[in-house]
Amino acid sequence: MCCPVCAREIPTDARFCAYCGSSVRKCEPCQRFYPGDARYCGSCGESLIVERRPTFEPPSEVADTVFGYLYELNANPQQFPLEQGDNTIGAGGNNDIVIRRPAVSWNHAIVICRNERVMIQDSASTNGTYINGKRVRTPHALTHGDLLRFGSEEFKVWLKPRYRSSENI
Repeated sequence: MCCPVCAREIPTDARFCAYCGSSVRKCEPCQRFYPGDARYCGSCGESLIVERRPTFEPPSEVADTVFGYLYELNANPQQFPLEQGDNTIGAGGNNDIVIRRPAVSWNHAIVICRNERVMIQDSASTNGTYINGKRVRTPHALTHGDLLRFGSEEFKVWLKPRYRSSENI
């Protein structure tokens, strides 16, 4: 399918165009993309209201070395543990968290879990790393509930209660 703004080919599960950065919505019945602010499909009239996003339930047993999790916001959500130390994120198989999607760079970002703090740093990615809609240009603290975006791929941050205090940021 094509982006309604720049007309370039985008994945069928895209929420953003990797080329122009525009948010998009897809009409499920007719499979057409519309700008992110569209409310109704121009072809079939179906409502384009954003579907309910998945919620995350952490495992009942979480290892002491795990500071929290990243979990995807799509129909088939995956969860990725944030281990103590450096957690590399990217499309390359050498990363700790592998996200094989067109908008994700080979070595996209790094989440650092150290000294009671959780930080994220972009690794000079092509499509950027965003926290709650703002591009990350320098190392930035992550907090429980933050919305992360790697290119066009969205993730939510879940942190253990001991790492949620604003005093730790």
